[in-house]
Formats: sequence, structure tokens, C-alpha cells
Amino acid sequence: MPEDVMVPAGDYKLVKQIRRNQETRRKKDLPWSKRIFDIDEHKLFGRTALGWMRITGFYLVLYALIVCIVAFWLGIFMLAIMDPNKPRWLKGPPGLSMVPNQNRSVLSYFTHIMSEVNPIADRIDDFLNKLNDNAIDFFADFNQDTTWGYATEKPTVFIKLNKVIGYVPETYDTADDLPKEAPESLHDTVGKLGNSPKIWITCEVTNGPKPEMVFYPGPYFEASENMKGVTRVVAIQMNKMPENAKTFFCCKVWARNIPIDDDYQGMGLIKFALSMRTDDDGQPDFELPSTRKAPSAMVTELVPVPPAPPRPEGMLGGLEMPPSPENEKDAIENDAKKEEMTEPPSL
Repeated sequence: MPEDVMVPAGDYKLVKQIRRNQETRRKKDLPWSKRIFDIDEHKLFGRTALGWMRITGFYLVLYALIVCIVAFWLGIFMLAIMDPNKPRWLKGPPGLSMVPNQNRSVLSYFTHIMSEVNPIADRIDDFLNKLNDNAIDFFADFNQDTTWGYATEKPTVFIKLNKVIGYVPETYDTADDLPKEAPESLHDTVGKLGNSPKIWITCEVTNGPKPEMVFYPGPYFEASENMKGVTRVVAIQMNKMPENAKTFFCCKVWARNIPIDDDYQGMGLIKFALSMRTDDDGQPDFELPSTRKAPSAMVTELVPVPPAPPRPEGMLGGLEMPPSPENEKDAIENDAKKEEMTEPPSL
């Protein structure tokens, strides 16, 4: 047909029909129930069972390869690069702790009440047994009464230098090496005992009466790269401990690579307090028998037997009380029989 004969009928637009677009529009027009589970096409969330198997297998293989690659390089790093004889994670300097520690500001106890003394001694025994170094025998001189002096007014505390793997102590070997804040008593101690590397310890009373402190094996920790067992523990026995008073202590350790922080407990120092209370009323202490062996200096006191109550004879001047009748009726009949009189004879 010639072009001049064609007459346009109006505005129109030619739309190209694409099968993919039609499929997309069809899926958009589906209801939500069909999108989740289409029973006609056997699809769950738009995927068939075979489709779900393929995508699951793909991600399993992907993550398995990632794990294998990470494990390979981690094994090379751990076995070939790091020294097995050295710690993998280096920590800071070791801290301090005190035994027995009741998590209280003041360790208060009565010397004559074994129910208070025995738990303290048991905590010390448990602590020393965990050292696995015959620690109880090593410190036996401070345990003559089997209660570590808490029943005989000579309490013993243990200062422990916590274990840090890989820590190498840097010690003060001469008195001239000590810092300015070191006490004068430490200068004398280092001058006498500074023949081998040691981590020094000093203890002073910050408040309260001052007892005599005896250190064992001495006011120091034997310094080495492999500090373990009793080498990390110093025992301090308090002789002439003040009675019925609170005594506050502060112990510090001295080494070049152990900083002392007065604001934090255990950072180069440890603070604790003791209150030894005694029996001043003169009354005997009635305690149940203890499983721990009693100290030799203590004497077992018997509970006095109360006197028997007085008998009624003693209360009535020795006169015996007549037996009480069984009931009131019997008593009346007995009285009537006693008062019964016979008639006089007739004249």
C-alpha cells in the first residue's frame, strides 16, 4: 500500500514484548503464600529442592576451604615461628596475694574459740598443699601448735608472689641500686643478704600497735626464671601480737620490673589487717571437740556439773510430807472413819 494512502489513527507506542520481563511481572503478581511455598511448581522461597542442595553445597565447600587455609597458616605460625619454650602471651609483672584471706578488710578471730581458729588454719593447709612442694614441712617451724600460731597468739600470714609464665625478674643486688623511696631497713638487709639475686619484701605497720615480725626463709623471694612452689612464698610470724586491737600492715616487694602502685591492691604491695581477740572474762570456754589436734599449750577444761536440786525434806526442816491421797473423795472418807464415834452404853 502506498505511504500517502496510510492515515494515522492517533498516538500510539510500540512496546517490545520480552519473555523475561513477562516472567518477572508474573512473579510480582503472585500472592505472598505462593512466594513462600508454591505447591504447583514444588518451590520453597522460589527455589526447588535441587536448587537448595546446590547452593548449600556451594557454601559448605567455600567455608571448608576458608577453614583449611586459616588452619594451615596458623599451624605454620605456631610450630615454625614461635618458640615452644616461651609463653605465647606475655603478661605484666606478677601481683601479690595474702593467705589466709577472708575477703574482708580485717581478719578478726578469738584465740580461744577453736571454731574460728580452725577454719583459718585449714585455709592455710589447703593453700600450702596446692603448692606440691612439701610446703607444710618447709614452714613447720611456724606450726608448732598445729594452728599456725592463731591459737597461741603468734599468727602467721603468707605472702605469695603470683606466677607469671615467662617473667624474668630484674633484682636490686646492692644497696646503692635501691630506689630513693626504699626504707632504711631494706638497705641494711640488702647489704647483708645481697649475695644472690633476690626479690626483696618489706612489711610495716601503718596503723595500730607494732608486733615483732619474723620472716621465713627470709625477707626475700629467691629470684630465678622458674620460680615455683615455696620459692614464691614468704611466711611472716607475728610475735608479741597486740591483744584486742586492730593492726594494719602494708607489705611491698622490691624489684626493677615490679612497679609499686599505692592505689591498687596487689600491684607491688599488699595491705591487710589483723585483730587478735582474747578471752578476758575469765569464764571457761565450752567448745565442741575439734578434729584438729589441740595445741600442747592449751588445757582442756571440763564443763562443771551443776548441783542437784534440793529435796523437799531439806526445804521442810527434815519433816516428811504425808503421801497425797489419790483423790479428794478418798480423803473425805478417811477423815469420816477417823471421826466416827460409838454410842455410849445405856444406863
